[in-house]
Amino acid sequence: MATEKTTRDKVIIITGSSRGIGYHLANRFIESGFKVIGVSRSGTSIKHNNFQDVIMDVSNLSEIENLGNEIDLSSVHGIINNAGMHGPLGPFEKNDMTKWVETFYVNLFGGAALTQMCIPSLKKNNGFVIFLSGGGSGFAKPNFSAYSVSKTAVVRLAENLAKELNPDVFVYCVAPGSNRTEMLEVAIKAGDDVKEKDVVDFKEPEDLCLFLADNKDLRYSGKFIHVKDNYKNWGEKEFSDEMYKLRRLKVL
Repeated sequence: MATEKTTRDKVIIITGSSRGIGYHLANRFIESGFKVIGVSRSGTSIKHNNFQDVIMDVSNLSEIENLGNEIDLSSVHGIINNAGMHGPLGPFEKNDMTKWVETFYVNLFGGAALTQMCIPSLKKNNGFVIFLSGGGSGFAKPNFSAYSVSKTAVVRLAENLAKELNPDVFVYCVAPGSNRTEMLEVAIKAGDDVKEKDVVDFKEPEDLCLFLADNKDLRYSGKFIHVKDNYKNWGEKEFSDEMYKLRRLKVL
C-alpha cells in the first residue's frame, strides 16, 4: 500500500463536472484541498489553480484511452463517476434502442473504462472510487427503463470491484437523491413524481462523497449509500455483508 497522503496531495477525477452535481462536487472538493481533474463534454466555468479542465466524452472509449496524454494517471488518488444521462423516456416498447446503447455507454461503460484504466494508480495510492447511482436502481421506475437499468448495473459493478480490489482500493456507490438539476426538471416533465419536500440540497451528496473520500473503513466499501441514510452512525447491522446492497429477499 502507498504511504498516507495529505489531502493537498490527492488528485481526483470527477466526470460530468460542467454542471449539476458534478459541478458542485468539483467546487466542494477543491475547497477541501483536493486537486480536481474535471471531465466533461463541454468544459466548465471553474477557474482554480487546483482544477484541471479536460474536455472528453465519457461515452467514447477511445477518448478515455487517450486521457493518459492529458493527465498523469499515476497521480490519481480517486475517481467520482458522476456523468449520467436519462436516455430515452417513456414506455419501453417505444424506446429507441440506439439511445439505450448510448445511455449505457454514458452511465456504465464510460465509468467502468475510466476506473479500469486507473486501477494501477488507485492501488498504489490506496485510493477510492465513487459511483453515483440512484434513479430507480433500488426500485422499479417505469418509463425510465434505460436510466434505471443502467444505474442498477452500476450498483453491482461497485460491489464487484469492492470485492476484487479489497483491501487496496475503496469502492462506494452513492444515491445522491433528487437534486435540483436539469435532469430532475426533465424527469418531472416526463412524469416522475418528485415532491418538493424530497428535493435534496447539493450539500448532502457533497458531504457524503467527502466523507467516503476521507474514510478508511473498508466496511463501507461495496455499499450502496443514500444521502439520507444515517451513514456516520452505522453499526454492526448496517455493516453486515447483506445490507445496503442489491439482494433478493428471502422469507425466513
